[in-house]
Amino acid sequence: MAITLSGISNDILSTTIYEIKDEVAEGLFETTPFLSVAKKLGKIKSFNGGYKLVVPVETKEHSLVTVLDSGWEALDLSVQDFTDQAEYDWTRIAIPVLISGREEAENSGDRAIIDLAEARFKNAMSALMRQINKQIVQNDSAFTAMGTLNGNTASDGGTGAGGVSTGFLEALATEIDGGSPANTMGGLSRTGIRGLQNQYLDGAGSFSISEMFELETKASTLMPAGGDGGRFHLTLASPAAYTAYRNALFNQERYVDASTLDASGITALQFSSGVIMPERNLVKTGAAGNEINSMMMLNLDGVQLYTHQGADFDFTGFENISGYDGRYGRILFMGGLTANQLGSSALYTDAES
Repeated sequence: MAITLSGISNDILSTTIYEIKDEVAEGLFETTPFLSVAKKLGKIKSFNGGYKLVVPVETKEHSLVTVLDSGWEALDLSVQDFTDQAEYDWTRIAIPVLISGREEAENSGDRAIIDLAEARFKNAMSALMRQINKQIVQNDSAFTAMGTLNGNTASDGGTGAGGVSTGFLEALATEIDGGSPANTMGGLSRTGIRGLQNQYLDGAGSFSISEMFELETKASTLMPAGGDGGRFHLTLASPAAYTAYRNALFNQERYVDASTLDASGITALQFSSGVIMPERNLVKTGAAGNEINSMMMLNLDGVQLYTHQGADFDFTGFENISGYDGRYGRILFMGGLTANQLGSSALYTDAES
């Protein structure tokens, strides 16, 4: 067993981190609303491995209806495969937790070394979770393979606000509303499939609570199969849009005890079947007009994060660094954002005032 300058073994120091890992993660979720609410509601799924994350998606009707005018008509037994496979990439990332021999010498006493390790772990965990959260809501990180909600490619010819054509929430109206959605979902075309087309409204520079209800109404007509029956479990709002929503409610606003959502200290208001929470990463710097993602209204039965069972923000333990006076451990995350139904989710843009 390797002993470092402080006299605390890697095993003992690692055990301390293992014991506080869950507590630290819970506390840090408050800065990442998507991860917090999805975790609390049990909407984060796990997987063991595989080259891709493969999710079955209903795209057709399995069989045909026969009209029985006399009761003696032969049933039409024509059948077709009613599912397609959406395929998503996952990403594997790590962030190190390091302590040098000099730092151990400067922090005399076993308790000081343990406190230093805890502080480094919390800092690294916080950084990792914020970056994953930013990728999910904005598509602005080095690990874009994990996917993003931001499908706003700014059809007016703007900068795109970070959105990509594989992003889930597209800034184009559904076909039934006269639009022509162009994004893909897990490699599948959305054309002609209502359940793969998210609801969308352009606020045209102003906020309207009635437009929020319009989006909710449309989304409620397309619910994911096998879900819990909820409409919007979580609405992520830019700080300006969140303030506009709160101002519209005045003394009628209904607070949710944020501690019940593992987001202690974060303001949360009720909306639809869930909560609306401010998300500072929703709007990319420089976005203007309908490039601005004011609100992402999410049905978490249709949009889900998958994490690997052995790399769900897991700490690997400390070990000595060969050739250096120090030791390190790493926090691992492996996962990807998936969707099997988007019609029950919505994007509200340019609604900041």
